[in-house]
Amino acid sequence: MNGISKFIGSSVCAVAFLFAAGQVSAVNLIANPGFETGDFTSWLTLGASATVLSGDNGPSAPGTDNAFQSNVAPASNMALKQTTPLGSVGAVVLVNYSFDLKGGISANGGVEFVHIFDQNAAGAVLGEPTGLLGPFFPSSSSWTTITGSFTTLANTDHLTIEFDASTGAASGSEEQMHVDNVVLNVPSVPEPTTVTLVGLGLFGAVAISRKRKS
Repeated sequence: MNGISKFIGSSVCAVAFLFAAGQVSAVNLIANPGFETGDFTSWLTLGASATVLSGDNGPSAPGTDNAFQSNVAPASNMALKQTTPLGSVGAVVLVNYSFDLKGGISANGGVEFVHIFDQNAAGAVLGEPTGLLGPFFPSSSSWTTITGSFTTLANTDHLTIEFDASTGAASGSEEQMHVDNVVLNVPSVPEPTTVTLVGLGLFGAVAISRKRKS
């Protein structure tokens, strides 16, 4: 096999590898997924105050911090949420989600829920392909990892994930919730310029080979 033929063969393999890699790799849409900034950068907290605790990390990824919500107000909801950037996901896209949960005090009707909302470019909620996730009653002494997947709805442009520590109407209702290592993975594709350059190189090699033969 001459040098040109070897180059062509290598280029074909490279293009195939780039596309194959794009099919199996993924990118997490969540910023600051493990709260390793030590604060709620990229997150929004609603309701009672939340805090980032150090020295206790969920099992899904290395780190030291986790988010902690403690809701002691009866018949109320405390939420921790993040909305992904505009245009971060399209319609009919497979999304793999995971997050680590740990409980705390859960009394008199306290419960935990998780929402994943599909939203259009205007921010309107299109629905919840996963349905309401929960109720969760995770252990207060060890972490639980929740995983799953869903396909985005038509007209989806971005997503919001929300963790709720909700209390009941009874006096003394309380719910504590630890959250860590939040993932919304979507498929990643090869950079178009990379594939284009490899393709152009392959085309040029073929053209040179034909010219030499003629």
